[in-house]
Amino acid sequence: MLTLIPDENIHWSPEPDIIVRARRFSTFLLKTLRDPHGFHGFATRRADQFIPGDFIFNFLSPTELDTVNRFKSLKKQVEWMAGRHLVKEMVCASAPKGTNPWDITISYRDQGAPFLPRYPGVQISITHSGDYAAVALCHNKNKTMGLDLEEIGPVPDAGFMKLAFTKAEREYMGNDPMKIFRSWTLKEAFLKYIKKGFNESLHQVEILHDDILYKGTKTRVKLFCATIGPGYSISLVTDENHGPEI
Repeated sequence: MLTLIPDENIHWSPEPDIIVRARRFSTFLLKTLRDPHGFHGFATRRADQFIPGDFIFNFLSPTELDTVNRFKSLKKQVEWMAGRHLVKEMVCASAPKGTNPWDITISYRDQGAPFLPRYPGVQISITHSGDYAAVALCHNKNKTMGLDLEEIGPVPDAGFMKLAFTKAEREYMGNDPMKIFRSWTLKEAFLKYIKKGFNESLHQVEILHDDILYKGTKTRVKLFCATIGPGYSISLVTDENHGPEI
């Protein structure tokens, strides 16, 4: 499995037309806030109230800032902002010069899949875990993809394992944390790929070896898996050809 060097900013291109970037939350705070040091220990703190003057440059629209200020925890605020900052930065990199990041808005389909209303030819997938936010971006309007990132921890308890995985999956993975978190990221990435998220039963998707079965049928998708150092598993699911073929 590919191992990506754990860094402040991580770049990965699993296919020529797909770019994946991951960024530490600490780097995001340093890059965007006038007083980033005031957010030490943000993961356990209550929500803050942000104003435009808190940022080095405006990348959030007034509507987005209002959304941020409705979250109940600072951790959720930072995760949400970091993901959007990455999306806007990546879109601006290929957009016409002078594109304003606050004009790049992210909307959601009925079952939660994000999309860019002003850029229908650009596909995105957003994820975060532990110290990182990550985004996959593709300029092929006919391609579908899903990305998931998870911090690797101890083997989850038996209750979670039964909820998340079928008996066949549990037998395949055993008590190997690397296999478990690889399978979990692939499962979440596939649920994003079919644009259902957790609106679909976890047992309808099985990760067995290098195959994904959906409702008992082998899917025709490409799987790309990597680790960020020893601490994170990241997976991307995309089409063998163009468009979901399941």
